[in-house]
Parts: sequence; C-alpha cells; structure tokens
Amino acid sequence: MCGKFTAMMTWREYVELADATGAGEGDLPLIDPETMLRTFAPMSTVPMLHLGPVGQRRITPMRWGWFNHKIADPRRGFSHLHARAESIDTAPTWMEAFAETRGVVFTKEFNIGEDLPNGKTKQSICRRTDGLPVAIAVIYSVWEHAVAGKLHTFVMVTTEACPPLSERDSRMPALLRDPAEIAAWLGETKITPAEVKALLRPFDGALVMREQDPPKLSKSPKPPRPERPAKQDRLF
Repeated sequence: MCGKFTAMMTWREYVELADATGAGEGDLPLIDPETMLRTFAPMSTVPMLHLGPVGQRRITPMRWGWFNHKIADPRRGFSHLHARAESIDTAPTWMEAFAETRGVVFTKEFNIGEDLPNGKTKQSICRRTDGLPVAIAVIYSVWEHAVAGKLHTFVMVTTEACPPLSERDSRMPALLRDPAEIAAWLGETKITPAEVKALLRPFDGALVMREQDPPKLSKSPKPPRPERPAKQDRLF
C-alpha cells in the first residue's frame, strides 16, 4: 500500500492545480511560489485542498496519520494511514469524515509495496504515463487535544489496484480523474452519498511503475592474477 508520495512541483503549481488561494485553519506560512514540494511520508505535514466554512476552496497543512486516542501525545503517533473505499461510508471510524470532510492532495508520483517471501517490501514508484499530476482522494478531521491543541489529520482513501499496479499490490490510492470529479468529491457539486462513493473506483487511466531501488548489476569478476614466478626464477 502507498507509504509515501512525491509532489515534484512548485508551490505555485500546487496552488494552481488546487484552484485555491486562501489559507486554511492551519495558518499556512508565507511560502515562496518557487519552493519545490518533494516527498511526503507518514507523519508528514501535507498541503490539503478542502472547502472552508462557506464553501470556498482552501489549502490547510494537515498531518498524514489519523488521530490516535490511545496515546498521550497524538503528535507522536497515529492510528491509520488509509481508509478502504468499500467501507468508507459504513465503518464507524470513517462515516462522519466521509459525509462532511473530504479533501484532495496532488502529486506526480506515489509508491506501492510488494510483500516479499523474506518479509521485506519491494517499493515501486507509480505515475501517469503522460507525467501529469494525479489527485488523491482523502478524508480528514480536526481534533482538539489538551496537549497537542488543534490537530488536523487525514487518511488516504484506497481502492483495488488497477493494472499494472495489481501485479505488485492489491491496493492503491483512490485517484480522481478530472476537475469535475474533484469538485464533486470536495462537495462543490451537490450529488448523493452513493454518487460520491462511486467516484472511488479503480483507476482506468494509463499508469506506469518502476522499481524504486532496482538491484544493482553485479560487477564482472576480475580475471585471476597471473601466478608470480618462483623466487629463483625471477629476473629482478
């Protein structure tokens, strides 16, 4: 399953994709438009596109990793990274967020993992064949905590993997296909919950993947050294 993603775009490009200029509750710092957004992993703070109180598009920094009620300081851990699309409207953990707080993150690459027999995971990097960004559907929530204060957290929605990704992993991020689907997922377009859930289907576009750390080519063995002549046969 996706364990990290790489935006590979500037802050200016990200804001243009989001079609949003307003900061959210998380008080985005002043960012140089040419700042390059790179790799986000679990517990990273990610710029999230969502709707504000009166329906305006906002970008708010949110942590990837759902609030964990079982630890004293939720800033140091999380309970989930992903929510399955199949049960997102019925699972108690996700029902409210699915109904009320949906968002989008943009990226050009994301990772999936293949579990190997030796217990390790082989990472593959996935992207569109045309190199354009993808929009990942997420759900989020805002928590008030005595120690951490206000904490914005999100999880990535996942679907069944499409080819060729299904060769390596059974799950992948839920990708929204175009601006109309992004608007519908955010809640700008008034559609039924069933229609919203229908947006979360295996991606039918063209994706490619490559191994993150391909095995290094083994060096050709060095030819054996010629035997040195016996001491009595040496010329010098």
